[in-house]
Amino acid sequence: MTPPIPTFPPSSLPYEARFAANASYRKDFDGNLENCELIKFYQYSCDLEKDKDGKFGKKIACQPVKRLFRRCKDRKGIFMVETTVWEGEGSAK
Repeated sequence: MTPPIPTFPPSSLPYEARFAANASYRKDFDGNLENCELIKFYQYSCDLEKDKDGKFGKKIACQPVKRLFRRCKDRKGIFMVETTVWEGEGSAK
């Protein structure tokens, strides 16, 4: 079983990004995510479409889901932070 993941509001992401997964402080990273390289990509959420009778047919409908990440660097190397909620559409960054 995986360990529980702490939750926090998107507004505190720059602060939380200063800590590694093992809760140790990242050296040489000040939490300024805007200085990190922005990476955008799309994933797709797909569902089977129903036919006229309400049964699942052979058509698959897919919708794009935009994901945003920042590639940052600290003393140990490169790490990624997902920033979709923090800087996506409708964010209050």
